[in-house]
Amino acid sequence: MSHITRSLAAQGIEAVPFAAAGALIAAQAAQPFAAVLVDDAAPRVDERLPKLQPHLAAQTALIVVGAGGAANISRALLQGADDYAISCEQASNHLVQRAIARVSVKLRASQQSTLRVGAYTLALTHGDLRTQGRQVRLTSRELTLARLLFEQCNQLVATEQLCQALCGRVDDSAERAVKQHAYELRRKFERVVPPDGDALRIETVYGKGYRLAC
Repeated sequence: MSHITRSLAAQGIEAVPFAAAGALIAAQAAQPFAAVLVDDAAPRVDERLPKLQPHLAAQTALIVVGAGGAANISRALLQGADDYAISCEQASNHLVQRAIARVSVKLRASQQSTLRVGAYTLALTHGDLRTQGRQVRLTSRELTLARLLFEQCNQLVATEQLCQALCGRVDDSAERAVKQHAYELRRKFERVVPPDGDALRIETVYGKGYRLAC
């Protein structure tokens, strides 16, 4: 990804290479990065993405960079990546601008610290969902999905809007990613049900979008 590093440097953005995930996680804990770029051709990338994601700050964008293809893009998004950028010499400037845009979206999302629906508190900065003495960690994509649903409680959120927010585009692989993350978010809602309350419900409005029933 040397051409990407050069393009980042031209924009005044420092790119720090890490040969091992452990070193990256340690550095991220000390000083959260704006974004983490992962080479899709790296060994065992399918194993690394799920292990890496929980260690990233809520505002850190996780972007996989590779040759593209529907299968590769879908796999990366389902493994927790915020975006997939196709890498080539000619597209490096576009990739950098896309990464900057993705980081800006994540930063704006983290500026408001909490959202509340009934007994549920969505902690945007920490990336978790809390009720009375209970909490569960959300992946960055689950957090983005939950934020949009919390902000528009009892309203239909269009599939296209969710695809754009989670994946940066609208296509079949993005729709599958939204469906998968909605499923995972439902499971996490069930883990923090307050003793005297009911779980939040994500309703699927087929062909249109999703709604948080509250």
